Amino acid sequence: MKNAIIAVSFGTTHADAERDCICPVEDALRRAFPEWEVRRAWTSRIIARRLAERGTPVESVAEALERLRREGCDRVALAATHIIRGREYEMAVAAADGLPVSAPLLDGPEDYRWMAALLGRIAEAEGRTLLVMGHGTDHAADETYARLREALPEGVKLACVEGSHALEGIMDDLEAVPGKRLALMPLMLVAGDHATNDLAGDGDDSWKSRLEARGFDIALRLQGLGALEDVRQRFVEKALAAVERA
Repeated sequence: MKNAIIAVSFGTTHADAERDCICPVEDALRRAFPEWEVRRAWTSRIIARRLAERGTPVESVAEALERLRREGCDRVALAATHIIRGREYEMAVAAADGLPVSAPLLDGPEDYRWMAALLGRIAEAEGRTLLVMGHGTDHAADETYARLREALPEGVKLACVEGSHALEGIMDDLEAVPGKRLALMPLMLVAGDHATNDLAGDGDDSWKSRLEARGFDIALRLQGLGALEDVRQRFVEKALAAVERA
């Protein structure tokens, strides 16, 4: 009997982000489920095309499932590493065609409280207010960020690069931060393009540049969520629910 878990991520073109944030999640799944083979699939076809052009192709969910069927795999579960129940997550569920898929990282009140506590600890370690950058979306799941905001402690602020929770919307709150001292961090699985360019880039439009122009003292924490042991364990816990249904 052959069992397989497909670790499903959005993906990245940044080799360091893959190494530091995606591979560790996949490795955590291997350690937690030693009797299950862990495969990989990415949902972003733009990223998959770019990687294929470089000679390092990554399978889609449908491609990974088809290969497992050809190999005669008996049981399959999908472990999603998406942050919210948005469009990319829905694509993974649709491609799974009825197979169990684990819930995204932020999927309800318990998850919001857990993430708020984790970010609060990071803010304490930084010794300054933590401003996290969510991705944001025009999908209804953008509401996830509003619910998370409600759970955040005083020392953590949240805005998104896309969607309805823009940085400008919390600027008054940021101006009231003691000493205008902020640590910036991506609220994303990887520290990829958004983190290096939109959050911390040297261009005039980056959050770092815009905030420094307003007199903020900025520290950078360019670490994707997948690099955090607490997050990896949370993904394992969510994957267990899918494995038990396979």
